[in-house]
Amino acid sequence: MSTTQPVNPVEVARIALKRLAERGLPPTPENYAQFYNAIVTIKSPETKNSDELQHAWQILVKLDDVVSDAQETTQELITALSEGGEKMNGSLGALHDTRQAHVDRRMTVEEAHSVLEGLLTELIDSTSSIHGAVSASSGDLSSIRDAVKHIEEDLAFNRKMLEQDALTGALNRQGFDHVLAREVKRALRHEQKLSVVLFDLDDFKLINDRYGHLTGDQVLIHVTNLAKAVLRESDLLVRYGGEEFLLLLPETDVNGARYVVDRMRTVAHRTPFLHKNQRVDVNFSSGIAELKADENGRALVLRADEALYRAKHSGRGRIEIAT
Repeated sequence: MSTTQPVNPVEVARIALKRLAERGLPPTPENYAQFYNAIVTIKSPETKNSDELQHAWQILVKLDDVVSDAQETTQELITALSEGGEKMNGSLGALHDTRQAHVDRRMTVEEAHSVLEGLLTELIDSTSSIHGAVSASSGDLSSIRDAVKHIEEDLAFNRKMLEQDALTGALNRQGFDHVLAREVKRALRHEQKLSVVLFDLDDFKLINDRYGHLTGDQVLIHVTNLAKAVLRESDLLVRYGGEEFLLLLPETDVNGARYVVDRMRTVAHRTPFLHKNQRVDVNFSSGIAELKADENGRALVLRADEALYRAKHSGRGRIEIAT
């Protein structure tokens, strides 16, 4: 049986940077993220279905085409402006010489008029040519801009798919990493509270062993729906791994976070998971941490994780606050 090699992040990063360099695109975080996510999608067939693979490939092909068209159009415009500029410089030089010759009386008025008429015709032709090139390029660039807009929409959709847990629909770790830094920066800038809750389902292995992994997956979906029923629109639910979830709660201190956890436990008790009309109690242990003024997002999550560890080793259904 064939085995699939895991995706190497370093290799993907190298390929993404190489693709950016080949296209002359600046390695901004936005450009890098777009290429990185698309390459990860293509290089991870074990985690993506054929439709997602095809979609990612189409996006890269479209991006290649648009960048090529933009480079070609820009080069044509530069060439047209350069040639037109040379012609106009030549015509203006000749115009200056004619004027000087007339001043020096080396050329009659009739001769000067004739030469000037020819020079003006050349200037008009050069200007017309440049205007035509600019107009054509403007139309091409407008089409390219529309194509880029559609690609951005496709990339936004593709990024959303990549950052969403396939089973529960919650945010995954990759999506959470993007959001965490933004929320921490916002909280520190505006001196607002920000809390993280990590909660882990108790005895989840027993549920899988007793009822099967399919039922275990349904329990995870059930817990996701319970959490979403309690959370505000500004809160974020993340499937952090396996049966472990994370809540990111803006403008919330530890007391508010504990209230959210208590509400989830109440809702879970009132809305049990049913397997063949048999009640399956779902309990979870939680660790809560509130952002400090001198820490980053990773440190905040680490403290919540340490609190969860204490909760898991203190019994079932426990809540621990990070020190």
